[in-house]
Amino acid sequence: MKKKSLGLLLALTLLSPIAYGADADYLYTVKRGDNLSTFAQNILDTTKRWPEVAQYNKLKNPQVITPGQVLRIQLPWLKSDPAEARIESINGTVSLNGQPAKVGDLVTQGARLETAAGASARLNLPDSSSLSMMEKTQLEASELSKKKQGNFFSSAFRLVTGRIDAIKKKYPDGQSPLHIQAMHGTIGVRGTHFRMGQEQGNTLAEIENGLVAFGDDAVAPAIALAAAQGSVGDGVHAPLMIPLLPAPQFPDMSQDFPPHEMQFSMAELPGAKAYRGELAADAGFAQLLAPVSADSGLIKINGLAEGQYWLRLRAVDEHGLQGMTATTQFVVKQHAAAPAVKIALKPTSLSFAGHRLHIDWQGEPGLRYQCQMSASHEFDFPLVDIMVKNNELSIPRPDAGHYFVRVRAINVEGVQGDWSEELSFTVN
Repeated sequence: MKKKSLGLLLALTLLSPIAYGADADYLYTVKRGDNLSTFAQNILDTTKRWPEVAQYNKLKNPQVITPGQVLRIQLPWLKSDPAEARIESINGTVSLNGQPAKVGDLVTQGARLETAAGASARLNLPDSSSLSMMEKTQLEASELSKKKQGNFFSSAFRLVTGRIDAIKKKYPDGQSPLHIQAMHGTIGVRGTHFRMGQEQGNTLAEIENGLVAFGDDAVAPAIALAAAQGSVGDGVHAPLMIPLLPAPQFPDMSQDFPPHEMQFSMAELPGAKAYRGELAADAGFAQLLAPVSADSGLIKINGLAEGQYWLRLRAVDEHGLQGMTATTQFVVKQHAAAPAVKIALKPTSLSFAGHRLHIDWQGEPGLRYQCQMSASHEFDFPLVDIMVKNNELSIPRPDAGHYFVRVRAINVEGVQGDWSEELSFTVN
């Protein structure tokens, strides 16, 4: 499909991404000793702005200001100073203006940041909001400024490629706008949690909470997006509101996982084509350790040292949109050697009695067993995943179809043995 360039706009419904509204005016009380010259030089972005201020305040005599007089000044008219973001965490290879970046580095207007494969970085913005860059992301700081008067900030970035996850601290209208511009869209926010991606020529917007409008007049009127909704801009079709997939469900993560061999299966989620997420060393995900990616419900994370970890995952739908986030915590710990139990499943291990399927295998005292049944020999989405303390299991007779069964032993410390070879069978 041929794509054309367009300017999508994603902005909070009540906030213009171009100009501040009158309800966000700065109120300046004229002090003793102020005159037009000092006022214009110290307060306004240019001394030529005074006629606009005088007209805006409907002054009877625009040549005179008096102590105690209150002047309404639109925020864009206030003089600005440069502001800075700060890199508060780094994982992997991250560059700032072409040089290796480090924690504590200041990001100024015009700066360029890039994360390599498997890397990430988290920025603390001038208004204390946070912006996380995922792997393979290029970001440019278009504007970082603070008004000389009042607690007013303005931050804007250009997302060249990759993905960001931002949590915008909420301020009154107009006091601290944040804009993220990508190839086919701009997100302008006042206070919300959102993600934005520039992937394969498409601009993707995903809203975890907040309220935004998304559209392009050249294609179609804007649409409203609320929490758990997203949209895709491709420059050809009118953007549609797409419900995000719900947060996926983790299995029981209370067991200790062995180093270097962590894997588990997510509960089946209709519409999920893949899973994306991040591994972190803290519950707030300030210290990202690695991206997590799986093209099925079978999640594998290799090479983990002993310790405590936090994992967040999102399901990816057919549009490439990542859904709502699920978070879990788990522990990696080295235990005794895995039980050397060879489990062999044979056709005689299966038997039907009425509406029940009975599975049995040879067992040993002191061990637990995990039995899985799946419609696929890859066991990406097990239909049955049960832990038992003996060597047999009885479950309801499955519907007609072809199935696979496998079993493995687990010792008292939670160390898992090898899976048996799967046994396939057909239910008519």
